[in-house]
Amino acid sequence: MQRNKRAMRRAVLARMFDLLEESYGVDISREEFIGEMISPHEVDALLSFKSDTRLVELRGALERIADGSFGICIGCKTEIEPELLQREPARRMCARCEREFSRVTETAESDALHP
Repeated sequence: MQRNKRAMRRAVLARMFDLLEESYGVDISREEFIGEMISPHEVDALLSFKSDTRLVELRGALERIADGSFGICIGCKTEIEPELLQREPARRMCARCEREFSRVTETAESDALHP
């Protein structure tokens, strides 16, 4: 489990680094950032004053890794498919719950537009 937790953290940090580099430029190497050669406080400093919702979501993923809730669907409380987390590390719902949520949301929006 500990190795898996480390791999998840590295995947989240990799996505975070890519966003930071793309949007803001960073003064640190990818290897240092992803290899956890910087402290969580330094990560927070890099993220401060950046209002990118994707970075906020990834920061939340790091917190979920730390507290043990990473990869657990907020809808049905089952494990989110690993391939989905690999593509989208900040994901909070499994595919089934996401489809259901989308269906309910679309229905509600349609009802609001056509009362």
